[in-house]
Amino acid sequence: MMPNIHAIVFDFDGVVVDSEPLYEKAEKKLFARYQIYPGEEIWKKIKGLSEKIFLNLLRDEYGIDVSLAELQVYSRQYLRELFARDLKYVPGFVEFFERIKPHYKNGLVTSTSRDLLDWIFRHTAIRNDFQEIVTVDDTANGKPHAEPYLLIARRLGVPPGEMLVIEDSINGIESARAAGAFTIGFTTTLTKEDLSLAHLHAKNYAELIKILTSYSNLDSMRK
Repeated sequence: MMPNIHAIVFDFDGVVVDSEPLYEKAEKKLFARYQIYPGEEIWKKIKGLSEKIFLNLLRDEYGIDVSLAELQVYSRQYLRELFARDLKYVPGFVEFFERIKPHYKNGLVTSTSRDLLDWIFRHTAIRNDFQEIVTVDDTANGKPHAEPYLLIARRLGVPPGEMLVIEDSINGIESARAAGAFTIGFTTTLTKEDLSLAHLHAKNYAELIKILTSYSNLDSMRK
């Protein structure tokens, strides 16, 4: 049973913006630069991690003997080249957001750095329409720790248990659940089985609207 919801909070990559394929392209380019060719399981493991954790994991697991600063330079270069050209909203997000905005507080919780997020808002078609944003730079502990979602709850002025979180990564679902939020596993890139900790699942925004409007406390979603 879904609790009484007063805020809807979004992850960024794969939920607001269709960036996961671009991250994968940039990461593969970075891997190839250092002659690393990992298997498919690596993508589930790194999805939803902050840049620093991802790059340190890369150094530790594959023994890359270069500085974190060097990895950051190339990682950011490859990402920004792709984002400037190809970054778009996830289909259905804009329409969904416009429907919920008059009725619920809203926020964004992302493992993206504040610097990159600000760059995206300046240099792509993506706009900052969120009431509150928590980036990886705002907390001592990133996802899967509860801290990011506890912080957004405080900033929005709602109890975590009255917050609906839409996430598409294992780390993100674990973070939101640990904070006490109700979670929707958005299966745009991972499966229901991968996101088994989520309370409910949706494969796109049309399906998400159907799920949410089936709950009496979200009747305002109905047209």
